[in-house]
Amino acid sequence: MAVVPDDEVIPPRGHEVDWLEKEVPSVGAIYRLEANESRDPDYNILLRAREVSEEANLDLVRTFLDVCREHHHGTCGRVIPHEPIQQGFRVIDCTVDDPTLLGAQEQPWGIKYAALSYVWGTSSADREPWPKTVLDAVAVTKELGLQYLWVDRLCINQSDDAEKAALISRMTTIYQEADITIVAAAGSGASYGLPGIRSTPRKPQPKYYLDSGSLLLSTLPDPRCDIFESSHWTRGWTYQEGILSRRRIVFTDHQIYWECQGMATHESINIPLFLDDSDEQHMADFMLTGIFKGDAHSGGSQSNQDDLVILKDEPYRLDYGFPITRKATTRAQLRGLNEHIRAFSKREVTYDTDALPAFQGILGMYEDNKSLCLLHGIPVWMGKVCGDHNGAQITFALSVTSWYHRADQNHQLFVSEDSQRRSHLPSWTWAGWKGIVTWRAPPEYEHGAFMSDLIALEKLRFLWAANMYLYNPDQPKQLLSSYSPDLLKSSAPTLIEIQDPLILKYSIRKETKKEWKWLQKAGRIGRKQYDIGSPDWDEKWYRIAGRLCFIGLTVRMTEQEWTDKHVSGELISVLMFASKDPSSEHGRARFVTLRKVRPAAERWERIGVLSLIIPEVSLAKCETNEDFLKQIPVHRREGVVVIQ
Repeated sequence: MAVVPDDEVIPPRGHEVDWLEKEVPSVGAIYRLEANESRDPDYNILLRAREVSEEANLDLVRTFLDVCREHHHGTCGRVIPHEPIQQGFRVIDCTVDDPTLLGAQEQPWGIKYAALSYVWGTSSADREPWPKTVLDAVAVTKELGLQYLWVDRLCINQSDDAEKAALISRMTTIYQEADITIVAAAGSGASYGLPGIRSTPRKPQPKYYLDSGSLLLSTLPDPRCDIFESSHWTRGWTYQEGILSRRRIVFTDHQIYWECQGMATHESINIPLFLDDSDEQHMADFMLTGIFKGDAHSGGSQSNQDDLVILKDEPYRLDYGFPITRKATTRAQLRGLNEHIRAFSKREVTYDTDALPAFQGILGMYEDNKSLCLLHGIPVWMGKVCGDHNGAQITFALSVTSWYHRADQNHQLFVSEDSQRRSHLPSWTWAGWKGIVTWRAPPEYEHGAFMSDLIALEKLRFLWAANMYLYNPDQPKQLLSSYSPDLLKSSAPTLIEIQDPLILKYSIRKETKKEWKWLQKAGRIGRKQYDIGSPDWDEKWYRIAGRLCFIGLTVRMTEQEWTDKHVSGELISVLMFASKDPSSEHGRARFVTLRKVRPAAERWERIGVLSLIIPEVSLAKCETNEDFLKQIPVHRREGVVVIQ
């Protein structure tokens, strides 16, 4: 039963089409249980309510765990081998009478253990050595038949910086190898506890007994909505903990939520745990999916489709269906990585220096792809692209010009955000700034799709990238000769040097009519492509030197200020990448916009991006890359530009 408002002021068609679908999860539905109705699961009934008591139903959780262990071998089993942690792996023994006396003890790698994901908090009670959330997690671990629990604060020696750094670099291993992860999504600190465990209270379930003996019962708010609104969902460190875990027991103020790689359910609903296919080992596609997205299924409902360019940054939402378990394609991995970066950039870290360490576990998910290097969080392809072109030079130039800050989902041709600088990291990486990041821009640009097309293509008519040197900080490394991801990452360069760069020649931005009909293409590389329409974006179009332009800025600035600062020389836009678009007939020229930070030296910081569209009619005049570059409004600037 769903109770809906009967308001004369609101016309019958005055609600959004999906209003009920949105409202019911936020408040819960009401179900009627007959007095003599069995409370056991019935495979002939798709969905019923279940009574939720003051105590968490850990017997039900054990049922979920047994189903997962029995049926989800391919999705939730230990499918990815990890190098063992040789030193410093400590866990809490939950079977002893008083774990607080024994503390965390070092154990050999390979034991079965649970992990805890929680918000530390800032109060004095939160900072106690054994806060309530940890003690409740010890009780849950023991009740589920596990002996050991891993808790970061207690199991990492916080006074040993070397050990701490080593274990933080192994977060991918620690959370993926955990048999189950206990997630504390209630309260704002470690002293709150896990609702329904020991003495920690939970909010009551609304219920009403009818005279007939039947029971009206609320399913409570969907726990996924509670998780979205929790402190746990806002913190940077907890992001990777939720994503990396294979099985999660999430405690909200109302109930327990279960999510593994093939199943999502919760305490207040009574549903058959459908398996869609014995080979795929996940719930049927009419069941609600999970919210902790993996490497190739992250943030977008179409992220696993290789023949599409996805134009919108979709918010986290309650989608349907679990992804088929399979090895992720390069396109899906790049798309997933970009989605993870956007989602993580919405979260808070207490210290700026935690920006990359708190994301280290997510980056670790992509280490099996030996051609993919993540340099300060920027994706670089170390193999060949478009036949025999150097992937490091091409894809670094593409990636460093593809991210920008945009808080909302609306695509505009001029975006200016007020982001804060993290000075310990380079300005050319998204991690060097505090702000919400996107990798999509008008017209019809998605970095993951574009980069994967370059990797897949055997040949592209026009392709060019600036010749760059990376410094660490005084040892130059030419990207043109970089082939080793390990070598590139180990040197950790922070400076980019470009000699005699190509600089934007004109900066006056003029409004123009929408004379082009930009058709989005779909279809796999090497096969026939087809048009799937032209989505709406900015109402006004603008051109620079006759080229359709997009500008994305990391600092607050008006369009006129952008132009004036280019004229005065305070800003320059350097051409980094140019090519024909693999999915259209036009070309793209991609710039980084730089602001001078050292007046006496040629030191600059990246504060934005500029993209120009080279129309098909101009490409028709070109035979070589040199001809192509002449279609871009740039001039050669003698000397060196260093981006820090």
